[in-house]
Amino acid sequence: MVGARQFDEQEVIAIALEVFWRKGLHDASMQDLATATGVQRGSLYNAYGDKEAIFLRAFDQYAGQFLETAGNALTQGDAAARLQKLFDMIIVNMTSGSPPRGCLTTRAALDGAVSSAAVRERVQNLLSGLEHLVSKAISSVANTPTRIDANRLARVVVTFTRGLAVMERAGYSRKHLKEAAATFVDALVGNV
Repeated sequence: MVGARQFDEQEVIAIALEVFWRKGLHDASMQDLATATGVQRGSLYNAYGDKEAIFLRAFDQYAGQFLETAGNALTQGDAAARLQKLFDMIIVNMTSGSPPRGCLTTRAALDGAVSSAAVRERVQNLLSGLEHLVSKAISSVANTPTRIDANRLARVVVTFTRGLAVMERAGYSRKHLKEAAATFVDALVGNV
């Protein structure tokens, strides 16, 4: 059938996500995507339009999965346990792979100076979604009065996650990142 896609779109997007995660939006080429997916460049252009459109599809899929996993990490235990589970999930996410793949969101944000408004919006939406989940988790802990507004505290937590991503890129090990997160949670718990 003319015009019918001859590839599994979910598989192509999943493979493209790995390429973007490893190389970044701007360093990945259409040829990189074609080679990794086994789909000719012309077919990729025909199906998606351009590299950024493929990235946006892949990032949207990633963001949905990431926020679902983060939400699950934030559902049980006291405030400290919820935050520690979140940090553990984020640290494992960015330190997986060989070499470690880093943080896709931070990589995309740093590419933001040369990215389109659509890419910056996707990154902001993911970070705002994470803030919302953290705020909700802090607010829902039974019998826990907060001295700091949960929304403001959530922004600080999300900001710390970006710092972890930079530390990971600077070569800090998973163990060091977990130690930093545990110290941050200990310091923060006094305000929750």
